Amino acid sequence: MKKFRLTLITENQNSLEKGKKFAESICETLNCQNGYEISKYEKLKNSYRIEIVGKISNQNNSISESIELTDRICSPWIVTYERTENNVELMFNKSELSNYRNENFNTLNWANFVIENE
Repeated sequence: MKKFRLTLITENQNSLEKGKKFAESICETLNCQNGYEISKYEKLKNSYRIEIVGKISNQNNSISESIELTDRICSPWIVTYERTENNVELMFNKSELSNYRNENFNTLNWANFVIENE
């Protein structure tokens, strides 16, 4: 079974409650029932680091599913394809080109999505 790990760095969130609300919204968007871990991110003011672990449902087409899942949050993502492993890693950096699928996601500053084989 393949799992994914999504790491998110937020900005402009001055309370843990706001960070938790953001994390819960992302989990809901990804249909991820496993919950999340959240901690203060000291490199940026008013920021949190959120980690979500979920399951890839389509084992035969995990790359397509990865792209579809991340696109539910925002775009564009930088994609690194690992042909020998048939895996991808996706990275998001906030910029003037960023497009958020939900206005509440605009506090996302950086994100990394990786597939992990069990």
